[in-house]
Amino acid sequence: MVGRPPAHPLNLRVASDPGLVLMGAVTLAQAYYALAAVLLLAGFLVWTGAEVLRSFRRSGFATAVLGLAAVAWFIGWLWFLPEPDLAGINRNFVLAVFTLASLAAFKYLPDLLPIRSLGVLMMFLARHVLDAGFTHLPYSLLAASVSYGLLVLFGLWWASSPPAFVRHCDWVLAAPFRHRLLGALLAGLGAACVYQASHLA
Repeated sequence: MVGRPPAHPLNLRVASDPGLVLMGAVTLAQAYYALAAVLLLAGFLVWTGAEVLRSFRRSGFATAVLGLAAVAWFIGWLWFLPEPDLAGINRNFVLAVFTLASLAAFKYLPDLLPIRSLGVLMMFLARHVLDAGFTHLPYSLLAASVSYGLLVLFGLWWASSPPAFVRHCDWVLAAPFRHRLLGALLAGLGAACVYQASHLA
C-alpha cells in the first residue's frame, strides 16, 4: 500500500519568488508607518473639512501628480515582476503596452482622473502592506484590516466609479459632525498603526 505524500503548507505564491516581489524588503513596521502617514493625512484633511477634498477631483495639478504616481508605481511593479508571472511574454513588450495604455487615460479618461488615480494608489499600497504582513500574524491583523476594510474596498470602488467618491465626500463634508467623526476615526487608526509599528521596529 502506497502512503500519501506528506502535506505541505499552502503556498499562495506559486509563481512569484518572494525575494523578487517589488518592495519585498519592506518590513511590517515600515508598512505600518506608511499606512499611518496616509491615515493621519486623510484624518487631518477630513477633520478640518479641507477645501482640497472638493477641488482636487478636477484639478489639473492633482491629475498630473496622482496620475503619474499611479502609472510609475504600476510600471515599477511590472519591472520587478518575476519572469514566471509574465508567462513567457517579453518584459519590454509588456512594459510598452501597459505604459501606453496607462498614459492614454490622460487623453481618453481625463474627467475625475485624480479620483481614479487615488483609488489605484490605495490598492497598490494595500498590496504592499499585505505583502509585508505575509506570515506575520497576529501582528499584521491591524494592517490587514485597514488594507482590506478601507484601501481595497474604497480604492476599488472609487477607481471604478469616481462619482461615488464625489457623493461620499460631499455627504461627509456637508455636516461638521460627520467629517469630524470620520476624521477622528482615520486619525485614530493612524495612531494605532504608529503604536503597532513602534512595537515591531
